[in-house]
Amino acid sequence: MAKRRWLLAALVSSTAACGLRPSSERAKSAAGLGDVALGPTGTASRERARGTAATSDPAKAHADGASRHADEATSEAAAAIAVALAQVSATRELAARGAVAGGEVSRREGIRLIVEKTKRDLPERVLAAQGEFFAALGLTPADYPFVEGVFAMVETNIAGFYDPDADRMYLVDDLDPGARRETLAHELVHALQDQHYDLGARLAYRPGELDRLAATSCLAEGDATSAMLDVAMGSAFRADAEQLRLGMMVSMALSTTGATTPRSLQLSLVAPYIDGFRFVQALRQRGGWAEVDRAWAAPPATTEQILHLEKYDAHEPALDVHEPESAALGEGWQRLDGDSAGEQGLRVAFEEWMTPSEAANAAAGWGGDRFVVFERASVGRKEFAVAWLVRFDDASEAREAERAVAKKLAACSLRPELGPLAWGRSEERLAFVAGPYRREPSKPARAAATCASASLWLSNVLRPPAPVTLR
Repeated sequence: MAKRRWLLAALVSSTAACGLRPSSERAKSAAGLGDVALGPTGTASRERARGTAATSDPAKAHADGASRHADEATSEAAAAIAVALAQVSATRELAARGAVAGGEVSRREGIRLIVEKTKRDLPERVLAAQGEFFAALGLTPADYPFVEGVFAMVETNIAGFYDPDADRMYLVDDLDPGARRETLAHELVHALQDQHYDLGARLAYRPGELDRLAATSCLAEGDATSAMLDVAMGSAFRADAEQLRLGMMVSMALSTTGATTPRSLQLSLVAPYIDGFRFVQALRQRGGWAEVDRAWAAPPATTEQILHLEKYDAHEPALDVHEPESAALGEGWQRLDGDSAGEQGLRVAFEEWMTPSEAANAAAGWGGDRFVVFERASVGRKEFAVAWLVRFDDASEAREAERAVAKKLAACSLRPELGPLAWGRSEERLAFVAGPYRREPSKPARAAATCASASLWLSNVLRPPAPVTLR
């Protein structure tokens, strides 16, 4: 689950697809992999080996016993993974090109590995900007600890993950047998994807490509979920995507972090699994696993293509969207980060203000988007402001989205902590601006602007770029 969805998926997902904790109903039905028991790995392995050897005699016996038990655990894990890999490879119709290393880790150790990899792979400013983007638009509370909250949610719900940098898969060690079998199948599909399609390179973060990364995440998770359900249920076509979505959302809501995790983050985590599953199932329906392999050869470029198979078939590209500027805010503002949220991200945001079906319909006309998080620093404090410009396929699609948003959101809302949130439409463009607001150590966020200033900035963001004259 280090992957995961909309912006969140694009961010934490570079660890390579993780399995969400399976629902108890599906876990009980899991079959075909036998009673898989994986030995521990890494720190957990060493600790357990020491614990077992501690019952022996001192010194050399202790060291010999620890080494022997560690070797036995490694051998048992390798044998169990090899048996499972053979079946998963046959089910997925993708030949294994080599063995897959792996084992079990504690939940604490698992999240430590994920956090370390995320810090290596992702610039700190990107996560900071994501937190301000969610907060400024009202998708999380003003002072929600975004980074800590994301990793707490992942730690609670993680079942396993595959790290393409290490060519190794991990399962957490507190899963019941059914969940372990499902998760093992899921992560082994990611290992096969890495062997055939270089999953690690495809999931590497690149500035300005969050939507493409999210689309790749959807393909990877949909592929792994579909094959996993083939193993667990005999056929993934027995599963209903909407029931899977509800099951995942309920499972997260009932987890220890469910009450404190904003719904938008939960939706972001679930989205690649469910949207990806629907996409892969549609491909399999018309051409089997060979059609999914063809999608890896020509992957979807946007989440719009994931959500609308006909747009993937047509290779419909994202429309060009100019990046919003901060000139209307005054002097001293710097770009912290900016990117594209994609149709999937737009839908997740819309679900904060409307029902899932209304959000999907309103976002369906997405053509392209750019958001920017701006920052202005002074002694003892920082100010933030966010602009998000969405370009729809045409003006009628933009009007449809405008009508849906207008039912739930005032043209400008002045919030005491985050300042104004203003939005509007011009032709085929819809834009949101939020802030500025101030953050000071040990103090709550504070508004630093009015609706009048927000309206001026909004007009600037909605204005089409001046044509370039070539001389």
